[in-house]
Amino acid sequence: MVVCNNECIKQIGNYLQIKCGKLSTDASGRIPVVTGIGDSNEKITGFGTIVISLAKQCSKSQFGKTPEDEALVRQWIEYAVCYGNYVDLMQTARQVLKELNSVLATRAYFVANSQTLADIVLYYVLHSVMAELTYQEKEQYLHLSRWFNNIQQDPSLRQNNKLIPFSRTPLYG
Repeated sequence: MVVCNNECIKQIGNYLQIKCGKLSTDASGRIPVVTGIGDSNEKITGFGTIVISLAKQCSKSQFGKTPEDEALVRQWIEYAVCYGNYVDLMQTARQVLKELNSVLATRAYFVANSQTLADIVLYYVLHSVMAELTYQEKEQYLHLSRWFNNIQQDPSLRQNNKLIPFSRTPLYG
């Protein structure tokens, strides 16, 4: 199964408040294709290209503040397509989670000091994997779990996705 699919694109478009147009796949049935983003009737192929096109239509910049930030956002989207796309395979998932946990050991977000398109894409790509982890596994990826728990608190980002618990002992007041 491919994680960077049309459902993921729909969720990103909904979060960015951009109309996705008609979503389909290419002849292989694996590569997303969209016809019409915003007011355009242009046909765009490929998850990364579609997501970047959606973000460019958004009124709020999703690429950070500097050209370096934008380059890093684009690299993280490419990472999501190349590696995160196959997190439904357990061996791949462990390696991806380990790498992302390491990156987040020294920062709160993947790029700069605020949420960018990289965080949005990785949230949707990782949601199903994070939902399946046990509490012990979540503790192994402490930095990634901290980031994910922070990101998922935004109801407009979470949309219909389940809120994933990260604490074994709920606090009662």
